[in-house]
Amino acid sequence: MFEASVNRGSKSSSKPATTNIDDVPLESEANIDYEPLREALRAGEFQKADDETRALLIKLAGPEAVKRNWVYFSEVQFISAKDLRTIDALWRAASNGKFGFSVQKEVLLQNSSLWTRFFKAIDWVQGENSNYRKWPMEFNYSLDAVKGHLPLTNCLRGTQLFKAILDHPAFADSKKMSIDGSSTNGSTPSWLK
Repeated sequence: MFEASVNRGSKSSSKPATTNIDDVPLESEANIDYEPLREALRAGEFQKADDETRALLIKLAGPEAVKRNWVYFSEVQFISAKDLRTIDALWRAASNGKFGFSVQKEVLLQNSSLWTRFFKAIDWVQGENSNYRKWPMEFNYSLDAVKGHLPLTNCLRGTQLFKAILDHPAFADSKKMSIDGSSTNGSTPSWLK
């Protein structure tokens, strides 16, 4: 079973606290069952978890997205923040804080919100010309992947969808978030109060 380390910035503690994936509350405003995602992540089946995340985003985006089997960037604003945070929390807990939408947002901000730098940083491109990796076979579905590499769900429809997810209010405080939802400065973020 995976446990995720959480560093709360405390210099007095030599051992970081942990958040177990089973401790992540499966909250949903859309009445979604997140247990299949938790199971795949618990088992370390990251490709299966990525597929499940993609399916969940489609379901969360509404009936039109379900009909066409993908999400328009303009539909992301209607996805519940609670549901996006649940998906993100599961990914972060299963990866010791290495994967998840909020992690990807943090990496994007660290790269000055420049997509070309960001895609290199999360290893979605390769070679001198920064060619996109072929999906799904050229991506790394393991904990050996670089920080922010997963989930891939949002890269498949271009940067507009990806930007809409990372700009969602669910991740407004993500730069300062730890795995358990507390901010790295020790205070509780407003969306958890």
